[in-house]
Amino acid sequence: MSSDKALYKAQLLDHFKKPRNKVSGDLLHMDIIRRGSIPRCGDDIELGFAITNMRIERIEFRGRGCSVCIASASMMTEATKGQNIEDVNALTKHMKAWIAGEIEEIPSGLEALDAVRHHPVRKKCLMLSWEALADGLQEHMQNAEQSPHAK
Repeated sequence: MSSDKALYKAQLLDHFKKPRNKVSGDLLHMDIIRRGSIPRCGDDIELGFAITNMRIERIEFRGRGCSVCIASASMMTEATKGQNIEDVNALTKHMKAWIAGEIEEIPSGLEALDAVRHHPVRKKCLMLSWEALADGLQEHMQNAEQSPHAK
C-alpha cells in the first residue's frame, strides 16, 4: 500500500472514530434540516445547518452509518462550515461530478475520500451527506429568490 493510501485510510478512520460536528440531540435549532438514508445498508443521516450573511455559520449531523458514510459527513461539515453558500453549492456540484467520474480532481482537503471512490457500493454512502446538503442549499436558494427581502 502506498504511503498516500495509508494516510488517507487513516484520515477516514479518524473521522469515523471521532466525527466532527456530529451530535446526538435534535437539530431543531438549525435553519435547514435534511435527512438521507440508504435502507439497504442502514445508513441514516440527518443534516442541519444555519445560514447567516450567506455563509454556513453552523453545520451538524446526527445518525448512524458505515465508516465511509460517517467519515464523509464529518469531512463535509469541516469543509463547509464558515463558507459562502455559493462556494458550498459549487463544492457539492464538484463532488457529484467527481463521484460520477466526470472529473478526476477531488476538492482540496477531501483527498482521503478518494480511497473509496472506486468501490461502487460505497459511492452512495460517501455521497449521502453531500446530497442532503445540496438539497438543503437548493431549498434555501429557492426561498431566498421568492422572499420579498431577497437581495
